[in-house]
Amino acid sequence: GGGGGGGPGGGGGGGPAAGGKSQSGSVGASVGAQVRDEERRLQEDLLGATDGTDRIATLRDEMQTTMEESAGIYRVGVTLDSAAETMCHLRQRARRLKLDDRSRTFNTELVSALELGYMLDLAEVILRSAAQRTESRGAHQRTDYPDRDDERFLAHSLVHRRADGSARIEYLPVTITKWPPGDRVYGR
Repeated sequence: GGGGGGGPGGGGGGGPAAGGKSQSGSVGASVGAQVRDEERRLQEDLLGATDGTDRIATLRDEMQTTMEESAGIYRVGVTLDSAAETMCHLRQRARRLKLDDRSRTFNTELVSALELGYMLDLAEVILRSAAQRTESRGAHQRTDYPDRDDERFLAHSLVHRRADGSARIEYLPVTITKWPPGDRVYGR
């Protein structure tokens, strides 16, 4: 459940076609190390843990409630920040899940635990990105920042995980091909 690293397909480097080194190069060794680390995490932290306290459904419900209350269309910075911290705490708790099924094959409880970890990762970066975007745009309506800020935020948000697990947010410029952004009004 909810370690610090990305979800499915989020760790590789790609081969020569992807612009990376061949599998015999340093990228291949790095991918192999990531696979071994994930196998160890599954065995020790999830399947081998006997002192788990939280249930998957409990954490999933807390995540859902937090996201519904904090990350709807209408948002405010202090609530987004608080909700992101809640996700960090839920990710910590997800490391101590109580699993009844310890099998390594056809283990739907393990799949649910992995999915929960990925959902908690995504929920946190959604909240962190929304908190940093101090403007209103589309379905992201900040009541504390009601205006659009094209100069700073006409951009795609990219979120990366640092080694310490924290989120690093970057922006890529948007290329306008047909329709420039315009005012959208929700509920006014």
